[in-house]
Amino acid sequence: MKESLLNVVSYLKDCSNDSLFATSTCGGGITLYGTVYANSTSGYLGETKELGDELLCFIAACQSSETGLVAGPELNAFVHEAGSMHDLEHLTLHSTCSVLPFCQEHGIELRPIVGAHKFCDLAYLEVWLSERDLENAWFEGNNILFVGQMLLYLRDVEKLTGAEEALEYWFDWLDSEVDPLTSLWGSNGSCSNAAAVYGGYHQLLLYWHEEHPIVNPEGLVDTVLDLQHLDGGFNPKGNGGACEDVDSVDILVNCYKRYDYRRAEIGEALRRCKRHILRTQNADGGFPYNRDQPQSHMGIPGTEAGPNVSCTFPTWFRVHTLALIAEILPDEPEFRGVEFSFNEALSMGWHKSPAGWCRAAVRIPAREVLYAKCSYIFCRGKSYMNRILRGCYRRAFARNLKKP
Repeated sequence: MKESLLNVVSYLKDCSNDSLFATSTCGGGITLYGTVYANSTSGYLGETKELGDELLCFIAACQSSETGLVAGPELNAFVHEAGSMHDLEHLTLHSTCSVLPFCQEHGIELRPIVGAHKFCDLAYLEVWLSERDLENAWFEGNNILFVGQMLLYLRDVEKLTGAEEALEYWFDWLDSEVDPLTSLWGSNGSCSNAAAVYGGYHQLLLYWHEEHPIVNPEGLVDTVLDLQHLDGGFNPKGNGGACEDVDSVDILVNCYKRYDYRRAEIGEALRRCKRHILRTQNADGGFPYNRDQPQSHMGIPGTEAGPNVSCTFPTWFRVHTLALIAEILPDEPEFRGVEFSFNEALSMGWHKSPAGWCRAAVRIPAREVLYAKCSYIFCRGKSYMNRILRGCYRRAFARNLKKP
């Protein structure tokens, strides 16, 4: 395993104790989020360890006896700030959907999640979906995923009557609301293309999982590629964060495997994003969310950190993003000898190739590879020239100010 990924393993050990409990930030208190993210990241890197009874009891104690929803001790102290979209209901669903695949991976049996059974009621689901505000497509993408993931769990694990019909309704509603130009939600006037990508990643996970058809995959690829900054991240303003990058990379990797469209450019975009991600890695092996910005995972107590401090949440997402990139670029030097893996159960952290996918069978014409490389060089050159011209303009403007 290459040094950068070995350092991740070292960082995760520093955040964990012998019983595999982990913190969200090194030196902080134990959190359920940190424990799940740290152990999941180790699993992605082939470092899965058997969970002890103490940890199993901890997870069991985090499940509500009334609703079956799962929340760690960090949410006991949560206070919803006025104006924040991340209220306790949203965070409890987020926490449950983060823990579910971890429990499924490790064979941990949970009580029925009766708090999610209401989504099998089509009348309730219809009203709930109609209340989604696609002006906040990024936030709502999380909510829509939570419900879709729950319905899938209720269908496949709890075998609950009505779950499959509700999931079909969930897809029908999304199909009726999708922007046919981008295959995203909200990009047709409600929000920016960037917000639509960062939100759409979430519900698209179920589209890939269920092999549900995408209305316009070419428009989807075009929209995502247009977001990439020259630094390699997928924030158009630069300094792309762990969420923005994984949202974009996941879409590109899934489209690369399914559609013969701009594959050479996708490959180059993934290579640039890989470099961007590795540049954000800290010497301790972990990752901050992005560079030079204070951090907090949705305002949850125990997840706050200063700029550039390694945290388990962004480290989890960064490693998952590198694993996705390695699906298309396995021969990159940083990936040689690394056997990445993914969550088997649907969730953020899940990935599975479509039936019949064979990377060796993909043939990209040399001219397309050359075009992809040259277009990037041209963009960098154009950006460089623009900086020179802006500098000349500023100096000329400054000289004019000094004239009497």
